[in-house]
Amino acid sequence: MSAAPHSWQRVHLQQVTPQPWRNGGGLTHELVSRPAGEWRWRVSVARIERDGPFSHFSGVQRHFAVLRGAGVELDIDGMRHTLHAGGEPLAFEGGQACHGRLLAGATLDFNLMSRAAPAQLQRCRGQARPAWHSGHIAGLYACAPARLEGGGQDWTLQADELLWTEHLAAGDWLVQGEDVLAFSLKVEPA
Repeated sequence: MSAAPHSWQRVHLQQVTPQPWRNGGGLTHELVSRPAGEWRWRVSVARIERDGPFSHFSGVQRHFAVLRGAGVELDIDGMRHTLHAGGEPLAFEGGQACHGRLLAGATLDFNLMSRAAPAQLQRCRGQARPAWHSGHIAGLYACAPARLEGGGQDWTLQADELLWTEHLAAGDWLVQGEDVLAFSLKVEPA
């Protein structure tokens, strides 16, 4: 069941109780997952506290971006990727072998995971028009205070706040902020 157009929801990182990883390497704040239980898409923020393997999610498209900290080096199936806070997100298949190495201490990281393609995650700075399509799931994670305008609405976001909708209405959407992650995905009905 889809929400009505213009039905936006918000959640702040501090409102979500973190869950420890089974391997002890960090904590995850699950900001949203749909449907509950066996999710088809999920947005979370994780705190990586030590080097180690990422969980295996075969058939899941993963998007990963560093929010805070010096950064992390990901070895994904033998290819090395170095990510820093404020850098561009990385997309990879969740079934690939992935090992993370912290560059200088713990990091806080954004994760978008989807069992349905396509999904996209982009970093927006200043004024930007996110690559959104009406009817898709869409959302913003504000790394710093931000604003979203469009579809006859105007939203102000605090740092570490997620704003999302399950059914994006048509509109000329504009994001304003120093550092905002914008995502969208199309999930076909089950």
